[in-house]
Amino acid sequence: VQAAEKQEAEKLLTEEDLWPLIDQGRNVGLRKGKLVELGEKDVSPAGRKHGRIAAKIALKVGLFVDEHDLGSCFAAETGFIVERTPQTMLAPDFAFITKERDAPQESGFGKVVPDFVAEVISPRDTLEDIEEKVGDWLTAGVKLVWTANMKTKSITAYQQRDGKIHASVFTEQDTIDGGEVFAGFTCAVALFFK
Repeated sequence: VQAAEKQEAEKLLTEEDLWPLIDQGRNVGLRKGKLVELGEKDVSPAGRKHGRIAAKIALKVGLFVDEHDLGSCFAAETGFIVERTPQTMLAPDFAFITKERDAPQESGFGKVVPDFVAEVISPRDTLEDIEEKVGDWLTAGVKLVWTANMKTKSITAYQQRDGKIHASVFTEQDTIDGGEVFAGFTCAVALFFK
């Protein structure tokens, strides 16, 4: 019996063992086949598809921002303080702040709320999680929020007008634009999911 227990304890884990734990909300990683409990400062890794979609959004929007000198772009998991009391920090998959609003800052989480954020929906995200996060961003003052849905290959663009949240869904057959935040930006939605 001891030999069987020892063999089980020494079993090397794979990502198939890791995903169910992440789906349960555990903050864990994998190092040399062993489960690693991550600290509060660490984040469970996103899947490959999630990362690829986030990178495509960052690339396409980021190039447009750079070409037109519109402001600053921020990579995945950059933290932004969106509420001061009690303090709330959110970290989107991609963010943008206009040049007019951006302020130099050497350390700490971002103190200026972004004008635009993009979130890639993870398989473990519930509809309530997504609605809450979008609501938090818009309440904090973000002008445009995109959520990219891997399953449906669509992007939903959220904006707040007249105290109400407006959502527009763009499918693979559609072209999405940057609204007032990125005037002149357009991209085929399908390109984000290739």
